[in-house]
Amino acid sequence: MVHIESVSKQFAARILLKEASAHLRPGTRVGLVGPNGAGKTTLLRMIMGEDSPDHGTIRRRPRLRIGYLPQELEPLSGKTVLDAAHRNLYPEHEAKRVLSGLGFTDPDFGRPVETLSGGYRMRVALTHLLLSHPDLLMLDEPTNHLDRPTQAWFEQFLLKSRMTILVISHDTAFLDRVVTHIWEIRHHAIRECRGNYSKFLEWREACDAQHQAAATRQTKEIARVQKFVDRFRYQANKASQVQSRIKQLEKIKRIELRRDAKRVRFTFPVPPASGRQVQELRGIAKSYGATVVYASLDFTVERGQRVALVGENGAGKSTLLKMLAGVLPFEQGTRTVGHGVTLHYFAQHQAETLNQEHTILDSLAEMSNQAEMNFLRGIAGAFLFSGPDQKKPIKALSGGERNRVALARMLVEPANTLLLDEPTNHLDPASVDVLTDALIGFPGTIVFISHDPTFLSRVATRVVEIENGKARDYFGDYEYYLWKRAQELESIKESTADLTPQGQRQGKGLAKPAAHAGMPPSPLSSKSPQDRSGTGRRELSKTQARLEKQVVRVEAEIASMESRIRDRDQQLADPTLYQDFARWHDLHLEQARWKKDLERLTGRWEDLSHELEGVKQKLAVGG
Repeated sequence: MVHIESVSKQFAARILLKEASAHLRPGTRVGLVGPNGAGKTTLLRMIMGEDSPDHGTIRRRPRLRIGYLPQELEPLSGKTVLDAAHRNLYPEHEAKRVLSGLGFTDPDFGRPVETLSGGYRMRVALTHLLLSHPDLLMLDEPTNHLDRPTQAWFEQFLLKSRMTILVISHDTAFLDRVVTHIWEIRHHAIRECRGNYSKFLEWREACDAQHQAAATRQTKEIARVQKFVDRFRYQANKASQVQSRIKQLEKIKRIELRRDAKRVRFTFPVPPASGRQVQELRGIAKSYGATVVYASLDFTVERGQRVALVGENGAGKSTLLKMLAGVLPFEQGTRTVGHGVTLHYFAQHQAETLNQEHTILDSLAEMSNQAEMNFLRGIAGAFLFSGPDQKKPIKALSGGERNRVALARMLVEPANTLLLDEPTNHLDPASVDVLTDALIGFPGTIVFISHDPTFLSRVATRVVEIENGKARDYFGDYEYYLWKRAQELESIKESTADLTPQGQRQGKGLAKPAAHAGMPPSPLSSKSPQDRSGTGRRELSKTQARLEKQVVRVEAEIASMESRIRDRDQQLADPTLYQDFARWHDLHLEQARWKKDLERLTGRWEDLSHELEGVKQKLAVGG
């Protein structure tokens, strides 16, 4: 379908591809991966014909119909959502079906496209592509703005489709579920692996191990032959053998061990601490025209919390974050910022707000009038922009690189509160890992939005679900939130079953009713007060058991951390270590991080213990 033959491409001194070759076969679903700036988007543009290789050729099947969804969409105005989606390609009902699957409702169909957010404009463009049924569908980060239900629908659509698909995505779970092959751009070449992303990781690890072993064997053999040459070079009776081995060495094609580019490694600067209460919203009312997002919202954030805002697209998560940041006005209510609070706000499309003509250093300098150039160069270097790259214009960067610049800007001036709207969009998995580590180590307060379940699981210590203008609190990590939601949904199902004629008859004793520990008492339930009391006690008992397990686990982590710190104290006290200051300094910094982790673990233990004591008191009163 598409043949990429010995293609080379570079911008100035930056090489993207060098004699790279690949073959895209019909019916395959290929995930294109590689670090930010490796040339993934450039490859798609060359396949489309919007860019051309410096050397080599890209051959496409005659009359091949290609659909392409870029990261940055061209503005589309003067059309409604429905008109922009089908554009007379198919009957309206088919367009409405796809739009509904991507999260639109009937009232949205008549909305002007220019009134939509960037994420929803992307969905309109995606709808049009899906309806056009191209032979080859090329997608550049299509899941960045999809919530879980919408992404599940989208994945099923792709799996049922007969289209050949080439997709750039840093969502490794999406790649695991959808693709049949992986193309990796690495060291300016394209390597292909059959299977999903997990299979690819296993394959790459095995290949790297084989390559390393081969290089080691070759190095040993070269050393052995060279040793013979050096030993007998000047002995006449060995001259022919020496010359033979010299020719042997000249013919050897050396196995080159290439290292991958360094990963982004940074830590947020330690800012002055804020007061205990960071922000409070009271009685907030916010509408967009006739659409009421919040009627009377109360929301509070305390120091040290890492709060994840979750919920379906359009529920009001970004609206809430903007109000917390003070960049969006509201009609009623009050916003109170706590003592000593300093804010950094990272918007969902933060990278799009950067001045495209500015260089990376110019963009960083915008954040402070007093920052010295060497300091700004250091920050740029921490995000892998070094030397001449620091003077590149923003418009020349990839989506992931622009996001790195936007994140780097938050390090110029320290803040103790971070408000982050989809910070991992366009970042490769390695960069996401490092950002996650940096946020876990951040000593301040974080409120963030993300659709990445792994990122949510690692970062969040409190989850707030936004639904129907309400903020429901789940004081625990993301796994606790998922468990609790599953319990609540099961309770709703059972409550609904009890309201059916069969359920009503069961309540009259014709059949034994099913019980569930997580089900709240229904006002229409025919159960006796004693039954409802028993259900509540069972739920409290389960909560107590869960909290006790968490307390035990945190206590074990605290004990382990304290032991590590004590061992490190003894290690640092060794006088011989002072002779290697760099080593001592690294060990000392690591111990300092452990002590901060210990403080956070202790705070977590206190919160859990307080919650556990409250549950025990409720059980005692009920007993």
